[in-house]
Amino acid sequence: MGTGTARGHLLGIGLFSAALAGRYALGPILPPLGFPFLTFFPAVLLATYFGGMGPGLVTGALSTMAAWYFFIAPYGSFALVTTPEVIALVFFVAVVLVDIVVVHLMNSAVNRVEDEKARSAHLAEELQRLNTSLEERVRVEVAAREAAQLKLAQDQRLRALGQLAGGVAHDFNNIMQAIQSGASLIRRRAESPDAVRHLAQMVEEATQRGGSVTRRLLSFARRGELRLEPVDPAGLVRGLREILWHTLGAQIRTEIDADRPLPALLTDRGQLETVLVNLATNARDAMPQGGTLSISATEEYLSPEGARALGLDAGRYVRISVGDTGEGMAPDVLARVGEPFFSTKLAGAGTGLGLAMARGFVEQSSGTLLIESALGTGTTVTIRLPAATAMKLVEKPRTSSTMATRPLRILLVDDDALVRNFLAESLADQGFSVLRTSSGDGALALLSAGEQPDVLVTDYGMPGTNGLALIESVRGSPSLARLPALLLTGNLEQDLDRQFSERAATDPLLRVMRKPVSVEELAEELSTLDRLAQAPAA
Repeated sequence: MGTGTARGHLLGIGLFSAALAGRYALGPILPPLGFPFLTFFPAVLLATYFGGMGPGLVTGALSTMAAWYFFIAPYGSFALVTTPEVIALVFFVAVVLVDIVVVHLMNSAVNRVEDEKARSAHLAEELQRLNTSLEERVRVEVAAREAAQLKLAQDQRLRALGQLAGGVAHDFNNIMQAIQSGASLIRRRAESPDAVRHLAQMVEEATQRGGSVTRRLLSFARRGELRLEPVDPAGLVRGLREILWHTLGAQIRTEIDADRPLPALLTDRGQLETVLVNLATNARDAMPQGGTLSISATEEYLSPEGARALGLDAGRYVRISVGDTGEGMAPDVLARVGEPFFSTKLAGAGTGLGLAMARGFVEQSSGTLLIESALGTGTTVTIRLPAATAMKLVEKPRTSSTMATRPLRILLVDDDALVRNFLAESLADQGFSVLRTSSGDGALALLSAGEQPDVLVTDYGMPGTNGLALIESVRGSPSLARLPALLLTGNLEQDLDRQFSERAATDPLLRVMRKPVSVEELAEELSTLDRLAQAPAA
């Protein structure tokens, strides 16, 4: 109830009245002069406990006066006659005061405990509320940060895609320029067979460079297969002289040192040539006022210690170095120059993939690429590729052109008229009879009309029925179940690569070739498929 409240005082007075009545009721059985305060102790304690110190003091005072007046002789008087009575009264007053103080302190302690419990409960509720609020804020912040990271990643992908598209477009535009110029010169010099042959060879080399662009992308993604063949590194480097003279311009002086005989390499000739041309182009860009480009090729033997330092196996290597006298690079730029999409060129002038692709090709060829540069001293890029052993050269002979073993009738399907017509004419020169159509539906119509080709050659990506679906439809006919099929594709999607590989692994009469492909390679595959089809079925 609390100290000093009206209800507490009324409770105290009520308890005192009950104690007084109880004392009178016990009078017949208590000694006349004994136990005058017997029933008053409980009243004082209860009044203090339930009402507080004020009601306890009031009850104690009333109890003292009532006991003194009514139950200590002389009765009906506040006079004290004997010493024991004085002591008894003083003792009662002292005990009552002590009890009141003790009970009050006990109540205060209990109240403090209850207050602390209530405060703790309130704090717990507040903490729970704060935790809930904090969790919600963290969730919102994390969601916002993830959204920002996704947006940043998307922006970076789009920016990288734009750079990549610009760089690839730049490479292909150069290739298309070479092809267009070569075709124009062939048309103007048609009366000179030697000039036509020379120009046609240059056009073929340009198309090979175009194919190497896509292979570089696959090599950068570690998905491309190298077209391994024996390569004379000295001859390849010397052969760059004419290409670089047209590519780099008159301000760049080119020095090529590759006159000594070198061991052969077993590598992808097109990709190696493209890497060297790209390195030379980077060197030109580092010499805007002109300078000297030096390319050398030498044989090198790496001891176990030297090879270990380079992360290679000990043995014979061919070292190809491309150096310039340009501006050079600061240490922080040199540390990042091999990172994908990092470029020192102006926006739109470079993809930042050239060195990354070069490094990917070299490492895929079991070699290493090192870059040395400093401001004002130029840059040197050193490529080390393992020399081919005689066993490897025997295992990987160069593919030679092969004429058809018998007059084959080819059903050629491609939706691109230029590609379809050029392939048809080229195959005709190889001794094949070619029936051409522009769609899968057109091919099925020809087959339904009774045409009986020896081999089906089809593009993959066509409107309507794609190449694989066409092959499945054709193979569904019992009479064409063993018709050999050659699938041509220019797609780079990884899922399609896996689909092609799985399909070809279970079908010996299906081959997949990636565009661009030379007519000699195409003829070789067609003859191989025909031989497999003529062999008795297992």
